Amino acid sequence: MNTFAPTTEQRQIWYLATLGRDALLRELAPLGFASSTTHDPMGLAAQIVSAPLSVPAAHQAAQTVLRPLLAAETFSVSIMDDLGSEEHLGIVPVIGEHTAGAVTGLYAELLLFDLSGLLNKAAYRLSRLPDDRTWIIDTEFQPSGVPATQRPFGSSRLGRNRTVLAPFAAELDRLASQARLT
Repeated sequence: MNTFAPTTEQRQIWYLATLGRDALLRELAPLGFASSTTHDPMGLAAQIVSAPLSVPAAHQAAQTVLRPLLAAETFSVSIMDDLGSEEHLGIVPVIGEHTAGAVTGLYAELLLFDLSGLLNKAAYRLSRLPDDRTWIIDTEFQPSGVPATQRPFGSSRLGRNRTVLAPFAAELDRLASQARLT
C-alpha cells in the first residue's frame, strides 16, 4: 500500500478551514475582508496559505492562528477493516484539561489524514468528562470545512453519543496522560 504524508501546507489548510476557522475569522476581521471571501472555509484557508505575498496581513493573521499546529503531537494508527489495513496520521494541536462553567474534563482537537491517499480527512473537537468511558465527538467537520455537528464542551450526554474508534481513543488517552505529567 502506498502511503502519502500530508505536506505542511495541507496540514495548515485543513487546520485553518476546520479547527482554527473561528480564530482565523477573528484575526481577519480588522482587515475588512468581504463575506464573499470568508464564506468558503477551504478556499479562504488555501488562499491564505498558498499565496502569502498576495495579502501579507492575512498571512500574518494565519500564522498567529497556526501556533497550536506548530507544537502539535502526532501519532499513527492502523485500522483493520474488510478490505485490509488503513494507516492514519493523527495530529493533536490541543489536548489537556478544560473547564467550561461547572464542567471540568479533558478536551482535544484532532486532525486525521488517511495515509493511503489523503482521503477522508477528518477534524474533530473532542471531550472526555470524568464519567465518560471514551472520547466524545463534540464537533465533526465535513470535507468542506463546515461543521456537520457541533455541541459545546460538556453539553448534555443524553442519547446516542458519537465516539472515536478505540485505537484513536487509546492514543488520545496516552497524549492526555503525557500532558498531565508536564
